[in-house]
This record gives sequence, structure tokens and C-alpha cells, in this order.
Amino acid sequence: MEVRTELVSRIAAHAPSVGEHSTAIAGLVLFRRTQATACYRAAVEPSLTVFVQGKKRISLGGTAYLCGPSSFFLSSIDVPIESQIVEASEEVPLLSMLLRLDMSIVREILNREELPGAETSGQQRGIAIGQAPAGLLNACSRLMELLDTPEDIPFLSHLVQREIIYHILKTPQGARLRTIATTGDLGNRTARAITWLKDNYAKRLHMEELAGVARMGVSTLHHQFRALTA
Repeated sequence: MEVRTELVSRIAAHAPSVGEHSTAIAGLVLFRRTQATACYRAAVEPSLTVFVQGKKRISLGGTAYLCGPSSFFLSSIDVPIESQIVEASEEVPLLSMLLRLDMSIVREILNREELPGAETSGQQRGIAIGQAPAGLLNACSRLMELLDTPEDIPFLSHLVQREIIYHILKTPQGARLRTIATTGDLGNRTARAITWLKDNYAKRLHMEELAGVARMGVSTLHHQFRALTA
């Protein structure tokens, strides 16, 4: 059976009704949608979403990306987006799985492993879309399979999630995730400032203070912020 077909069956079984479904695996969320929607605003955190059925349009800074079967959406930072489900029905619902990324695991893999190089996509933004390679889909299927044997989750889910992150880091789209996770990189320092904004949204904003959090000049922070989010 094709891996994507397996994922369709597994996600449909564990997300039997319309909406968002938490799972026994921390950070793994499943989605089922059965109708197209108007464009709506959403906020995404560092995460990987794999689409196995249906289509969704995601927009950032005036650029639209279409996510269809076997495509993935990677967010390396907290960022606001516009989203629209463009293809979904009762008979063929939109099905997807979202895995929140543990940046400490990303850094651990980068520090300990000599990862095969990948051509960069040229994408400087904090999000990226691509076609999921077979290795990534297989790892996602094994993670979903663990939901059928919950006693195995504490022992195996961490290992499978490491494999998923490994496959993402090998893709051209994963290049941005590498830089965001690398301490000292401008992208990493900008991401730190974005996290500070998220945690201190009720405070009065002073750009000098935010630049201090990022350890860069105000103009440099402004340029980096626009590169990641515009």
C-alpha cells in the first residue's frame, strides 16, 4: 500500500470527526476538515504539517503557497499567516498531521550528526513548503502507527520524531530550520526576539529593548524580521 494511502487511513481513524484532535503523543495534532473556507488569519509556531488529502492555501507577506497531498508546511518560527481550505468534502476530507518541533532536538541533531548537505531553496522566510520525500512519509506513518500501541509511545515516539526532524533537515526547505536553530546565527537571534514578543505581548514595546534581546542593532533586527515574516 502506498505510504500516503496508509497515512490517510491512519489519520482518518484517529480523527473521525471534523476539527482538531490532540493525540497521546505530545505535540502531535490531527486535523479533519470537510468543506472549503474563506481566508482566515492564524498564528503558527515552530512545527511541521504534513498534508495527505485535500488542499489548503497558506499566505505570508502577499505570497501564497498551495499545500496538497504529500506536501509539507514547515514553520521555523512563531509567525502570523493567512490560511484557506480550498479543497475538502465529506467524501474526501482534508486530512493533515501537525508535529510541534522541539528546537532542542533540532540543535542536538545538528550538533551530533554530520548531516548530508542539501541544496538550499533560496527561501529566507520563516516558513517553507515542499513535497515530502519517501523517508519523511514513512517516518510519519510509523509515528501514527504508535497511536495503535500506546504502551510503546514513551519508548519509541521520541526516536521516530528525531527521524522526522532528520529527514526535514535534509531537504532544501530544512536549511532555514538549520539556521534558526543555530545559536549565534542572525535568524536564531531574530527568532529569540519573536519569542520574547510572544511572551511579553502585554508590555509596551521599545525597539531598543527588543534589539537587546536579539543582540543586534535596531536596523539589523528590522531587516531580519522582515526577511523572515514578510
